[in-house]
Amino acid sequence: MRRTQFVTALAAALVFAIAGMAADSKPKKSEKLKGEITAVLAGNLNLKTKKTMVTVLLSEKAKVMMGSAEMPLAALKQGLKVTIVGTMLPSGEFEAAEIRLPSPTTAPQTPMPSGHGGHSH
Repeated sequence: MRRTQFVTALAAALVFAIAGMAADSKPKKSEKLKGEITAVLAGNLNLKTKKTMVTVLLSEKAKVMMGSAEMPLAALKQGLKVTIVGTMLPSGEFEAAEIRLPSPTTAPQTPMPSGHGGHSH
């Protein structure tokens, strides 16, 4: 009788363990973080958001984008304001899937004052 109870309890524990692993394997919901890069390190960066400081993990799969152009990881610099799409991990770290850089700003063209052709007389 004791053996049957033990086997039943063991089977139940296995079922719960497998169910727990299946729940963990569900795709995690993507989130967005916006902030300023305060440090770029090997394999991660520090991001200062409005509320807190977050360590962002950079895998080889993470894409760095500026508009529709893909950029190298070397484009990530301290002081850049970025939007990062990824997943918050139970450890409190954020795993980046995509890092969006701001588009480069072009200096406004100042028109020549009227009456000046740009050459001296």
